[in-house]
Parts: sequence; structure tokens; C-alpha cells
Amino acid sequence: MEKKNQFKTITEGSIEFIAPENFSIRGPGTKTAGFYNMDQKLNRDITISFLKTAKPRIALDAFGGTGIRGLRINREAGIKTVISEINKKSYEYINMNRELNNSNIEIYNKTFQAILNDYLFDYIDIDPYGSVLPYIDDAMVNIRNRGYIGVTATDLTALTGSMPTKTFRRYGAFIINDVYRHESGIRLLIGEIVKRAAAMDKAAIPIISLWHSHYYRIIFQIVSSSHKADAQLKHIGTFDRHSGLSQEYKSSLEGPLWLGNLNSEIAERLDYIENPDKHFLETMERIKANDLSLYFADIADYARITVQDTKSMESSMEKLHDHGITCGRAQFSDTGIKVSSSVSDAFHIIY
Repeated sequence: MEKKNQFKTITEGSIEFIAPENFSIRGPGTKTAGFYNMDQKLNRDITISFLKTAKPRIALDAFGGTGIRGLRINREAGIKTVISEINKKSYEYINMNRELNNSNIEIYNKTFQAILNDYLFDYIDIDPYGSVLPYIDDAMVNIRNRGYIGVTATDLTALTGSMPTKTFRRYGAFIINDVYRHESGIRLLIGEIVKRAAAMDKAAIPIISLWHSHYYRIIFQIVSSSHKADAQLKHIGTFDRHSGLSQEYKSSLEGPLWLGNLNSEIAERLDYIENPDKHFLETMERIKANDLSLYFADIADYARITVQDTKSMESSMEKLHDHGITCGRAQFSDTGIKVSSSVSDAFHIIY
């Protein structure tokens, strides 16, 4: 273990903990012992909010790092929590942070697969360095019926189509790397997990979906039901910018993608965390607009392809409201608007 002067004491939520002094502030960071990423605080805040609402009995933080996620789940959501961490030094960090917080979490220096043999969990949190695909099947086999799995994916180069061969190799899909790529990417990941669940006669139901910075965060409920699995598969297909957004866009089939809702009704009634910051509150409002429409009206992109001056967000949303259209800011683009009408109609109203 490093010398004490190489530690930094940090407070997140209700937890004070130690992390390596060179912890990550932005981006995915570098995988190290005691890994802590400040940029994923929003991820953890939304997870806590969800767990306070869903109230599972026993939770697994499968990739502990410093233990901050598991410690917060235990204290702030009041849930029995197990942390698993294969790295020996990280395991030592977690033990130190458990003692620092006088917590009753259980900690094991075991692999993800090994810890799944010891418990039947109601919530499993998968936050690896990179793709979640190597872990998702084991999680779905070992989750309690109607339990939840939270996944954090950082392989956005594959999911957004910025490396097309990697996208096809890993997901068997085509994604257009444009302003809509993050909604496409998150729908690609949901679709892949829905298909994997269905192969096990399980339905993976998206509860809450988020893109932030370098990662996607999705929480699923897993239901053992071949009938519901079949119903979920019906929501997987392709998307065409030309027919789905506007005839101004060229026709190009993208997918296969999840074309159903990104959230469930739980997203509308989440218990907020204590002392939420502005970023958390703004993100929650954008998340709640996710399912007003399939994709969004990006006013800057539409202006680009039609060679017009870009309208402001304020005037665009005001016009939509005047036409009786419910709308909200998209979380996938700062110039995107989710709408209760068709996206094509929204563009015609705005421009």
C-alpha cells in the first residue's frame, strides 16, 4: 500500500473516503489500484436515487475500486451491500474506507464470477473498465427474478460507430457517427442486452438510461418470462434518418437498435438524493424527456443540412409549446429537443 501522503481524502454524498492522489477527474482515466473517477459522481448519484426508490434487499458492487459506490449504496439507500474487488491493493483501499466510515458492508477479494456463486442478488452493479459484454450474461443468470442490473459502458468508440469495424465485430451493427450517435449508441447497447437476456428466456427492461461524458449508464430490470422476452424483441429494429427525422436527411439504415422506451415509469418518481447539485437536477429533467420521441429534433444539425441560421433553443421550444407540443431538452445533444409530435413536424414548426 502507498504511503499516506499519496492518499487524498474526498467527500462524496455522505461518505468520506481515501483515494490515490492521482485519481481521475475527467474522462475514463487509467485503470489503477484504488481507481476513483470523480466524473462518474453523477452516475453514482442517479444510482442512489434509483435504489432508494426500488429498494432491493441485497446489492453487489462488482468492481469496487475505492468502494465509494458500495459504501454510498449501503448508507444512503439503506441496502445490504457486498463489494467484490479482484485487485489486492484496491481491496485494501476498500477495507480502509469501510473502517473510516464504520460501515457494515461485506468485502471480498474475489472475481466477479466467484462472488456470484456465493449470493443471489437483487441488484448487481457492473462498472468495468471498457465493455460490459464479458460480464452481462453471468449477471443475468445470477440475478434474482425481477431484480435489477446497472451497467456502465465506456467503449463508446464501438457504440457510437466512430470505429465501424469494431462496432460490427462487437455488436454486429452499423451506427452513423453524427450528432445523433449517442442516442444510437445507447439504443445499440440496450438492444444487445435485450437479445442476450431473451436467449435465456428473460426480459431485460430498461428502467433508466443516461449518457454523460465518456460513458453510458443503463439500469435494467430482469424478468424471467419467455413471453415478456418475446415482447421485448419486437422493439428491436433499424432506424432511418430520412423517414424517422426529416426528408432532408439521406436514407441510411442504422442498427439493429432498441426502438422502445429508454426509461420506465420509475424514472418519473425517483427519490432524489440528499443535497442534489445543479448538474444532477438538470440531468434528471432531461432523462424524464427521453421518451417523448424516438430520437430528437436537433435544431443546429437541421440548420446545417438546410443551410439556414440556427434558431435558439428558447425560441424553438416556445414555438413548439404554442402549437400544443410537449417538449424537453434532449440529454444526447445540447441543441436537441425531444417532442411529443413527430420530429419532422417539430422541424417544420421551428423552421
